[in-house]
Amino acid sequence: MTATFHQIEKLMNALGDPEYRFLLLEPLILFGIVFGLVTFVISFFLRAAKLQTAALVVIGLSAMLHIPYLTARNAAQPRMEQVYKIKSPSRVREFNANSVSWQKNGWKFFTLALVAAAAVLVGVQRNRLGITLAIVTVLLSLIGAKNALWLHYRDSVVSHPNLQFHQAPIDFREQYSPPPERSEIPGATISQSTRISQPAKPRSTAVSGKSPKARSIVPMKAIR
Repeated sequence: MTATFHQIEKLMNALGDPEYRFLLLEPLILFGIVFGLVTFVISFFLRAAKLQTAALVVIGLSAMLHIPYLTARNAAQPRMEQVYKIKSPSRVREFNANSVSWQKNGWKFFTLALVAAAAVLVGVQRNRLGITLAIVTVLLSLIGAKNALWLHYRDSVVSHPNLQFHQAPIDFREQYSPPPERSEIPGATISQSTRISQPAKPRSTAVSGKSPKARSIVPMKAIR
């Protein structure tokens, strides 16, 4: 029980850190829009009015999370620059470029939130205007989800540079070569190519000091 309270205290302190706060909010924008979109499409065909309203509210709130997210990101940016400007200046430049991209795409999230709110007020299946707002909400949700996913990927590349260089699946045969075998002579090694290119020694077929040609074939009549 003590460990649980200690974890809760740590989490409450972490929420006051803008860097952790924007990391926590970033996936909520994407997953909230996608979840609300899927729920809205299902409820539209089921003609469940209450579920439609709930899905539109989720889409609108998820899009509006862009405001506190961008606020926390801008607040965390100066400290990240101080930490990484010496060890990894490229990370600072890419993070700043991604922040600009988030700001430029802000109007798309605002528009999505406004259209979703208008669809709630008008009603989706009451008239042509409601159906039009529903279609526009679906289209803007797809665009917003794509933008959020792309920007999230760009931030992931900044945090995990290995995403830029490695392709899956990785062929370890091209990256790993077996170590050379050691020779019995101290300080000498035998490479893989030398070991393979050496011809095999002929197998001795002599028996009792006689060569194969020295053997005689005794006819069956002589044995009798």
